[in-house]
Amino acid sequence: MPSVCACVLTRNRSALLAECLDGLRAQIHPVACVIVVDNDSTDDTPQLLAARDDVEAVRLEENRGGAGGYAEAVRLGRETGADWLWLMDDDAEPRPDALERLLSSPAAADPGTAVLCGTVEQPDGEIELLHRGFVGRFMRSLDADAYRPGEQPELGFASFVGFLVRGDVARALELPRAEFFIGCDDVEYSIRARSHGAIRLVPESVIVHKLGMGGGAPTRRSRFWNRVLGGAWTSASWPGFWKQLFALRNFVWIRQRHAHLSPLAFAGLTAAYVVKSLMYDERPLRRIPWILRYARNGRRGDFSGPGPAEWAAMTRNG
Repeated sequence: MPSVCACVLTRNRSALLAECLDGLRAQIHPVACVIVVDNDSTDDTPQLLAARDDVEAVRLEENRGGAGGYAEAVRLGRETGADWLWLMDDDAEPRPDALERLLSSPAAADPGTAVLCGTVEQPDGEIELLHRGFVGRFMRSLDADAYRPGEQPELGFASFVGFLVRGDVARALELPRAEFFIGCDDVEYSIRARSHGAIRLVPESVIVHKLGMGGGAPTRRSRFWNRVLGGAWTSASWPGFWKQLFALRNFVWIRQRHAHLSPLAFAGLTAAYVVKSLMYDERPLRRIPWILRYARNGRRGDFSGPGPAEWAAMTRNG
């Protein structure tokens, strides 16, 4: 049986983490080991992990964001020598047959496959489309009708929610880019993984994602435009807007690094983010200067900027 090391990233969500770990323990195809990287949690997560003897817990002394946390998780997972590394957040819970369905798929037996991933569902059973898709001028989600049982379509990227990468591929790649902090680190890692083989979806394998991507909440405006355009985007709250800014910066950097981004293409990409904010966000005019700033930072490879604590202090009165 192929050996699988599950690598879980957590921060301040101990109840969800417990459900994730229980889901891993219930897998029909057992995982060989579970590594939990605690991103400097301030709740009772350390106590929860100390009470469990079925995981290897590693605590980071500072919050390194999703990208920094996954960089450490992949580094530790590679050292186990496992055949596969299975990455996920603490708010994800795989169904008991999720891993078995991935590894028993024809795509798993194909040496040309570098990464496998399953369907990401919300708790109500609806597919969360933003997790699987393609990278071009923009990121495009895989259509819902492509999630057909018995087929394993090739993808351009997959999020780290249920990302099953071959161990030898992970050991050949550089780690996820910790400087991203959060946002599009999985997209950039996917692009590099594809140089070693295909990323394939196994629709029958399901992992439940309990918190929406990006933490946004639907608004009247977002519901209207999603109906018109057939999208699944949400509006980020002003206190959480820094996450979208980081994702914008990082995606611009990806386009600059992995594809030719001409001045005209850069202007078009930035304008698209401005239009998206006008369409989806509450009070978008105050966001546009930040969008312009972070798009420019991405083009320059400037990863500085206010993190979550600094952003909270800046926006507390706004």
